[in-house]
Amino acid sequence: MAVLSPYWDFWASRVRGDLRGDRVQLAAEVSAALPGVEVVAEELLDGSDADHAAMARVRTARPDVALVVQSMAVPPGWTVRSLETVPELPLVVWGVHRRSGPPIGYDHSDIAVEGATVGVPQLVNVLGRRGRRHVLVVGRLDDERCRRRVTAEVRAGAAAGRIGRARLLRVGTPMPGYACVDVDDDELRRGTGIHAEHVDPARLQALYRDAGPEAVERVARETEATFELEDGIAPGDDGLRRSLRLAAALEQLDAETGAAAGALNCHVPELRYADEPGVTACFALGRETTRGVPWTCTGDVLTAVAMLTAKALGAAAVYHELEALDYDRDEALIANSGEHDLAFVAAGTRPRLERNRWFADDPRVGVCACFTGTPGPATIVGFTPHPEERSGFRYVVAEGTLTGRSFPHSGTVNGAFRFGDGSEPVDVAWQRWAEAGVNHHSSASLGHLGDAVAAVAAQLGVGIVRVS
Repeated sequence: MAVLSPYWDFWASRVRGDLRGDRVQLAAEVSAALPGVEVVAEELLDGSDADHAAMARVRTARPDVALVVQSMAVPPGWTVRSLETVPELPLVVWGVHRRSGPPIGYDHSDIAVEGATVGVPQLVNVLGRRGRRHVLVVGRLDDERCRRRVTAEVRAGAAAGRIGRARLLRVGTPMPGYACVDVDDDELRRGTGIHAEHVDPARLQALYRDAGPEAVERVARETEATFELEDGIAPGDDGLRRSLRLAAALEQLDAETGAAAGALNCHVPELRYADEPGVTACFALGRETTRGVPWTCTGDVLTAVAMLTAKALGAAAVYHELEALDYDRDEALIANSGEHDLAFVAAGTRPRLERNRWFADDPRVGVCACFTGTPGPATIVGFTPHPEERSGFRYVVAEGTLTGRSFPHSGTVNGAFRFGDGSEPVDVAWQRWAEAGVNHHSSASLGHLGDAVAAVAAQLGVGIVRVS
């Protein structure tokens, strides 16, 4: 986060003490008041030539979001001029006060130093007129409720900042006929800022072949320490070793491209149907997602955006389908084709590594993770183009509960999701989910993320439908 403090010395002579020094101190107090937020730049903007150097330092620091500490009257043109040098940066404006009310003898000095109610409309008027998206929070520095809201908006803004400059790899093309997972690259960039980069599947195959023993053994040691192996899978198992090597290759692809997310269709001659790797990439996708770079299968670009959003908010992101409805229990059943995120695993349990039986008829069968999601509050998130949205895109979000029900014979990540508080029949809730426009994949997270995703959507300028 960059903290920017607009300042004007026009009334400084009417203020008791050092007004400029006080504004510098206020910015430092704001930075200290937001726990868990990393401040990479802290600058006073006073309309002088020094603002150019200040904003150059901000750009060098590469923040994900800017917090404008508007505490007094300041000509807004100065501030907006500086903000125009970082047009991609999400903005949170905090109209901040120190006092809860006027002191006895309220005078010119008090008016000047507590002038957020003058400075804020000056600034947001011009921001609005110029179409610069921003979020406004007003409140006292010592108000815990206000600080929590500022922190939440800054975190959402930071997530939006990471999404808006993300590089999303597209390895191959979506499965034939899968129009529901595809989107035009230029439309995605106009709507979200995300840059899609196409990678030939042959590149991943080459990285697989080039993966050295050190890299593969590192992945093997990590996997053996994390997973319980299914009976019949020994450390030297051919399908396991192929899966581990493919995981090392995908990690290398992410490292050399700086990818933030990816969408892969491995059901192609260069990958699944080749002699090498010769297995599906499900385990590799889950490992990268766990490491913080979410990947989808079938070339699903849209769900990659949903997963990227969840990961940017610090949450789990399990690529999944709602496979069936249990009408008796009002639950939607979660499973997938072998992808995972270890942030989803139930506390106190150890994930299991199994042969991926979805592809049991292949000449060689890779491995995938099998475990049940942690019971408790949960959220599923979808992302899709939609003609009713001004941006062309919308999130679809449902909060609810993972009931703890387990389906180990699915052979993959699994669970049962209940929409909302469970009072609504599952078919009614799921119908609203489908009617909102999602495809058949979505991202599953622990905890309730509806408000956070809504805040990200506002910062990105895309729509959102909240189903529950």
